[in-house]
Formats: sequence, C-alpha cells, structure tokens
Amino acid sequence: MKFGSLPRSILAVLVMFGLGAACSSSGGTTPSASGGTQSASGGAAQGGSAAGGKVASGGTAGTSSASGGSSGSGGAISAGGASGAGGAPHTGGVILSGGATGAGGAAGASGGASGLARGGATASGGASGIGSGGSQAPELDGGGSDALPAAVPSAGCGTQGKATLIAGGQPVPNGLTTSLQLTINSANGGGQRQYVIDIPADYDATHPYRLIFSWHQAYGSDVDNATGVYPANNGPNFNATDYAFFGLHREMTAANDTAIFVAPEGIGAQGPWDFTRDSALFDDMLALFETDLCIDQSRVFATGFSFGAMMSYALSITRQTKLRAVVTMEAANYNLPNEPTDSNAAPIAYMGTTGMSDTLCPWTNGTSTTEGGKYCDLTHATDNGCDTSAAIPTTTPGSKTYLCYDFPGCKAGYPVKVCTFDGAHTPASVDDGSNTGDDGLKAFVPPIAWKFITQF
Repeated sequence: MKFGSLPRSILAVLVMFGLGAACSSSGGTTPSASGGTQSASGGAAQGGSAAGGKVASGGTAGTSSASGGSSGSGGAISAGGASGAGGAPHTGGVILSGGATGAGGAAGASGGASGLARGGATASGGASGIGSGGSQAPELDGGGSDALPAAVPSAGCGTQGKATLIAGGQPVPNGLTTSLQLTINSANGGGQRQYVIDIPADYDATHPYRLIFSWHQAYGSDVDNATGVYPANNGPNFNATDYAFFGLHREMTAANDTAIFVAPEGIGAQGPWDFTRDSALFDDMLALFETDLCIDQSRVFATGFSFGAMMSYALSITRQTKLRAVVTMEAANYNLPNEPTDSNAAPIAYMGTTGMSDTLCPWTNGTSTTEGGKYCDLTHATDNGCDTSAAIPTTTPGSKTYLCYDFPGCKAGYPVKVCTFDGAHTPASVDDGSNTGDDGLKAFVPPIAWKFITQF
C-alpha cells in the first residue's frame, strides 16, 4: 500500500512523527531567528521585479548603481520575491545580496523584471544568486539567452539508447504524460530498484539535457514525487501539473526550457535513504542515464525535502565532481544512516531552505553549534570560499515572509544561497507577506530554486 494513497489527515500524523525520528536526534527546540546583522520583511515584489523590495542597511554602500532595481545601502540588495512564469505570482519575501563584493560593490538586480543580476564576481544579488561588479562564469536565466560554458555531452548523445532505457516502462497513474516508471539493478545500491523518469516529449538525442535527481521525503515514494503528492500537510494544488518534482517541472515548462527529471524510490517508509547504499544507487543511475541518454555531464543536479534533503546534502559533500548544484528543502546534517563527512573534493553551488518554526529538521539542533540546516549552508559557504564573517540574516516566526540571503565573496560560479521562512517542516510554504500555509502552486521555493539551477 502506498502512503501517498492514504488520507492526508492520516499522512500528516505519520509524517510529523516519522520525520521527527529522522531529523531530530535530541528533540532540538526551534531556535529564535537571531544573530542576523541585517533584516528585512514584507518586501512585496511581483514577477521578480525590485518594486517594493526593502533595502538592507549597514556597512559601506557600493559605488555601482542598480540597473532595473534599487541600489543598496551597505551593499545588500533586496530583489524582492520571484514568481514562477505562467503560474500564480507570490508576493512578500526578500532577497539579500550579502553585502558589497567585487569591484564597484554590489548592485541591484539588472534586467528589470527578470530579477537577474549579470556579470558578478561572486554569488550575490537577486534571485539568481549572481552578483555584479566583475567577471564570472556565464549564466542562464531559463531561456538560454546568455553565453554558457560548452555542454559536456555524455556517451548517450547521438545514440538510440532512449529506446533501450524506457523499454517496458509503465505510465505513472495521475502523472505527467512524459513520466515513466522503470527499474534498475544496482548491485551495491539495494539490488532491483524502482524509479520514475521524466524525459521531454520532443527529446533530441543530439541535445545534452540537464539532469535533475529529486529525492522524496519519509513516507513518500517515486510516484508521489512525480505526481506532486505532498503528504505532510493539507493544502491545494498538489498534483502533477503544479507540483511534480517539487514544482520544478512546472517552472521548467513555464520558462519554455527542458530538462530530464528522475525520482528514485527509497527503501522503507520512515527512513527511506541510507547514504552508503543510496549513493551507490545514485552512481549507477547516473552512469546508466549518461550511457543511454544525451546528458550534459556538467549540469547534473539534486534536490529533495526532509529525508530527501538529507540525502541530497550528503551527495553535495561527496559527489561534488558529479553534481553542479544542489537545492535542499529542510535539510539536516545528522541522522541519515551512514552519514558521510565532507570530502571537500571540489566547490559546488548550494541552496538550502529552512522554516524557522521547524522542530523536525531545525535551523540549529538545540544548542548544537554543528548540527542543523544552518550548518549545511555554512559548510558549503566555507568550502566555496564565501565570506562567512557576518551572521546569516533570517526571517522570524510570525512575519509571514521568507528571506533569502546570498553569501558574498564566493568562488565565481559557485554561489551559496540560504532562504529562511515563517513556517514549520514543509517545502511548499506560501509566505506571501500576509499568509502562510502550504500550496503547490503558490509556494515561494520552486521559482527561486529553478532560477538557481538554471543560472548554470
């Protein structure tokens, strides 16, 4: 019996207790949103424009002016909230650039309503996480208009491997027409394993595609992930069209972009992922897709929620040479079976989100100075050479807003972004300045996460 088929009221109870066992080893209490040297709230912006964004203060203002947005006092720029193209726009929330960086200081998001800043030397500014004031690796803003480093085509490019891969695949009930359920035999990854893959209907075997791994939460499944089922809380718009693969498929479609998504199936309900076993599964799946499909080997990504976020984070500190970026929603750096240590093999772009009322996978685990979502972010900020001297600004419980912060000074092309929000354990908080709660279509994370991924 699939947990995704249970009534949401029952699933809410299961997940609240199950995820607590997964993320909280000591019953850590929710920390207060303190320590930030900069704060901003209620910055209403629609469509990603800088209108209504609140300018953070403090420090020395940069000398560059903002193009398409307000210049910051003290280098920190509010880009406002981004909205998903073609979807219901959300308001509220603030994005801070993290201070002046690079030659000329930080500037506001250029490009007007797109909310994307171009040409930055570090990972700061706007929803894209790219700053201004220097040179950096090129970026993509969803439409592929900017010059990018050349793709690294996999062995499957120019072959008919797709037909072999999908042979025997089954359509996903209530899923997208492009999604199929398949199996893979992973000798070190648990044997015969199930997964859902979503390949564009107009797949071109000569075009290297982004590949995005989407790891489900406890009491979830590959099918739930691919059909947009979110069992933790009741809320509207949790379906394949609006929330498949945590809403990223919707954002891709709205941006007229393409990618291949894959949702592995975990083993066990309460604790579906084990690092030793499932990192081997990841390696085997990636090798299979690179052989049978046309994958851009320089643009492989991972995302996940809760237990899936813990698995994604574990890959981010051990598979840096295989993954370009990772987006985690409610991650923890403890309690994943066979939790790895940071290999620091290479820099990797990283984005993490945490609800400031989350007691299951909290911002900090009780009084610990090493455990919690905050330290997942700080690990990557340190590895990527970002400036971590300032306290991370966070939103506060009751504010009904989210706040995203881009660490300054990161190695070019390797930004680290952290978003805190007024909510508990969820990947789909609305936080629009006047409301909270879960909504698959209005959640603030998917459009920001998609922009973060597609800048590469």
